[in-house]
Amino acid sequence: MFKKIVPLGLLAIAIAGPAWARTASADDAAALLNKANQMNYEEQETTKMAHSKAGDNQALITYADTIRGDHEANEEAVSALSRQKSIKLEGTNSDKVEKAPIKDLSGGAFNDAYLDEQIKGHKEALSMFESAKGNYKSDPDMELYIEQTLPVLQAHLKMAQNLRHRVSPMSAEDPSNNKSTTKGMGKSADQTSAR
Repeated sequence: MFKKIVPLGLLAIAIAGPAWARTASADDAAALLNKANQMNYEEQETTKMAHSKAGDNQALITYADTIRGDHEANEEAVSALSRQKSIKLEGTNSDKVEKAPIKDLSGGAFNDAYLDEQIKGHKEALSMFESAKGNYKSDPDMELYIEQTLPVLQAHLKMAQNLRHRVSPMSAEDPSNNKSTTKGMGKSADQTSAR
C-alpha cells in the first residue's frame, strides 16, 4: 500500500511544482511597481546631482543623462501599468536622496561615490527583477514589463562598471573627458591672446 501512496504524493509535488515557482499575486505586482517607482525617483534625483557635481567628466554626465532618460521612460511604464491594474502607487520617499552622503561631495569624490552607488543599486534592482521573472505567467502585462526592464538595468550596470574601470577611485576627472579648451596645456588660447 505504501508503494501506491508514494507515487501519488510525488505526482502531487510534480504538478504543484517547486515552492519558489509560484504565481505572483496582485499584492506582489503592487510591491514591485512601488519599488520600481521609488527606484525611478531616486535615479532621476541623483542624475540631477551628477550634472552639478561631476565636474568636467563628460562621460559621467552622458551616463547620467542616459540613466535619467531611461528611468523617466520606466516611470511612465510603471504609471501606465499601475493605472491599468488599479494599483495605487504609494508615492516616493525623498529621504534616501536627501540624506545621501554623495550630496555633500563634488568632483572626483562625487564621481567615485556616484559610480559605486550606481553599481550597487543596479545590482540590487537586477536581483529584484530577476527574482520576479517567471512569477507573472498569468499576467502578460507584468511579464512584459519585467522582460523589457531587465535588459535596460543590465545595460546600466555594464555602463557604470565600464566607467568605474575608466575613472580611478578618488582621482581628478579623466582629462580626456574634460570640456577644457586648453588640452592640458595651461591657459587657453583665448586667455593668452587677451594679454
